[in-house]
Amino acid sequence: MGNTAGTAFVDRIEEQLVKKNLKRTAFAKTVGVTNQAFTDWRRRGTVPAADTALRIADALNVDLRWLISGELKTESHESFNNLPPPEILKLAEDIYRLPVEFQKIIIGNVEDYKALCFKLEKESTQGIG
Repeated sequence: MGNTAGTAFVDRIEEQLVKKNLKRTAFAKTVGVTNQAFTDWRRRGTVPAADTALRIADALNVDLRWLISGELKTESHESFNNLPPPEILKLAEDIYRLPVEFQKIIIGNVEDYKALCFKLEKESTQGIG
């Protein structure tokens, strides 16, 4: 099946379980998932919902970005503690589940909105004086 997101996600979890000498079944119960969930993520090539992934990352004491993607954010270690609010994570998860063409439309709209906000902010500060 190749190295899909779900396969890599489960591999990173299992790597941490070995390092910490934890059993997968007990760990699954601790984070509120079934042992079968790990097999399903690997088989389907998916990662769990954002709240589940966050619980797993917290329980393993690892960075969520690393757990999901294998990448570490290098700008600042402080940023690891500044995760988006749950409602933003849920929104991102919902967008991720949409077809790619809809994702592109939403991203384009957000980028347009950001540009408009920056433009309005710049105009409002230039008019003062």
